Amino acid sequence: MKLLAIVLAVAAVAGMLFGWWGLETVSGRRRFDEMAGMIPLFVGYGSVVLLLVAALFYWWAGR
Repeated sequence: MKLLAIVLAVAAVAGMLFGWWGLETVSGRRRFDEMAGMIPLFVGYGSVVLLLVAALFYWWAGR
């Protein structure tokens, strides 16, 4: 269970980095313009939820 939590946390960090890149950098905004900007936005939000789930799994495995 701890390994799953670590894998989920790594995937969440990668998703948050993608979301940051897509929304906050010039090249990301150029790549995801107008309505396509929703992709990195929702990936970023989903990654935060995934990180919370990973933290819950890690805590649960330690009990």
